[in-house]
Amino acid sequence: MRSPPLHAFIEQVLATAQAGLTYSRDPFDIQRFEALRAACVALLAEPNGLDPAALAGWIRLDAGYPTPKLDVRAMMRDEHDRLLLVREKSDGLWTLPGGWCDIGDSPADAVVREVREETGLECEAVQLLALFDKLKHPHPPQLPHAHKAFFHCRIIAGALQEETDETSAAGWFAIDALPPLSRHRVVAEQLVRLHAHLLAGRPETLFD
Repeated sequence: MRSPPLHAFIEQVLATAQAGLTYSRDPFDIQRFEALRAACVALLAEPNGLDPAALAGWIRLDAGYPTPKLDVRAMMRDEHDRLLLVREKSDGLWTLPGGWCDIGDSPADAVVREVREETGLECEAVQLLALFDKLKHPHPPQLPHAHKAFFHCRIIAGALQEETDETSAAGWFAIDALPPLSRHRVVAEQLVRLHAHLLAGRPETLFD
């Protein structure tokens, strides 16, 4: 599933402007790329009720040649084949534990760290279940372009925390009784597909 045409267009223009600002030396070209970026901010901010200055600042955080970011998510099951989900404080909705890879993290290290921070549990990553392009799945439109790595993780220690700095609850859910999901982070179709993949014991990694 692709992003709506306008969103995809804006994302492409922003990527072009970022590459231009990275490699251009001509001051007039730099001004043109800055103008392209400002026009994109206006197109994104006004219909979504966002502060243009805050949005511009957030976009400027990414520098250098534009590449997708990597989001990692942990799938953990209990003895009843229920999935562990956490409720995000930012939107009050549920998702698999996870987040962005930090500089210096491997994807497996990042997912272990995110599980620890969001649940209090220590785990190990035992299988890369899927590497998905977010644009090919029914997530709401959102920048930046991201790839999502889903890991099967095994709990090895710790006690489940109900609340952390980023989450307001945690719990185990059957695949046919999922709570309202934070669809920027995960969608039900992914959980159903990955849960079936796990139950079947398939070793291959899903992609796209």
